[in-house]
Amino acid sequence: MFSSLARWIKNHDLLTYFILAFMFTYMAWSVTLLIPAQADPNTKAEFAKIFQFLGMWGPALAGILTTAVTRGKPGLKDLFRRLLQWRVSFKWYLLILFLWPLLTILADFLYAQITHQSVRFQGIGWSQTINWLDDALFTVFWASEEIGWRGFALPRLLNRWNALVSSLILGTVWGLWHLPLFFMGNTPPVTLLIFTLSVSILMTWMMNNNQGSLFLAVFFHAWINIYSGIHADRFIVAEPDPVRQTLIRTMLMAVAALVVVALYGYRTFTRVRKNPLLAEWKPGAP
Repeated sequence: MFSSLARWIKNHDLLTYFILAFMFTYMAWSVTLLIPAQADPNTKAEFAKIFQFLGMWGPALAGILTTAVTRGKPGLKDLFRRLLQWRVSFKWYLLILFLWPLLTILADFLYAQITHQSVRFQGIGWSQTINWLDDALFTVFWASEEIGWRGFALPRLLNRWNALVSSLILGTVWGLWHLPLFFMGNTPPVTLLIFTLSVSILMTWMMNNNQGSLFLAVFFHAWINIYSGIHADRFIVAEPDPVRQTLIRTMLMAVAALVVVALYGYRTFTRVRKNPLLAEWKPGAP
């Protein structure tokens, strides 16, 4: 029976991965619904935080488990090798460190222009940043999901479709995976989907130009999370509108993704036609 199941998983590795990623995450997040309404608010918040954290590891756990079943030790070794592949040109780190902050600040100024408001620097943000750093490690670990999305799913998608189609498929699934966060009061779903599609294109571009470095994808994701939680460098207006400001930031990220496609082409997002990410990932390898 186990051999039949393993054979089915090998023949439907992507489907298996997506099912497990959603299942592991949603099971963890749904536990928070079992908290009694009369529970202490602080206890309830800590409990919810723990299971939200566990749910964030769903895609990574699904990727590791499916890799173990379909490719065994060689597959796991390759997965973690790419996760630790940090030796890339320094220009990519500069791009990651400055792209999102510049787009965020530009969005604040664009919003101020649209609403005819002045902009001022929020100096008190430094103290807020120090307080926020207490949760920085928790936020960084959110990026662990890339072990599954970009570590497991992306190479298999690229084996079937070009870089643009693969990125759009993965970005759509990634956005749908985040939907419960929308119901918790976060970003509107359409804005979230545009954002995940855009970031998915940018991550594929980074990885394809750096021999499939999964480390870059994790670092990019982690930095977006970190920077979004830092308030010291925020330019603020008298009447902020988080929804509209988030939409402007998202559209700017979409523009960055479109520039990549226009400059590098939709096939591989590189100057060559062969897909670099598949150079060492052989379909059907043991």
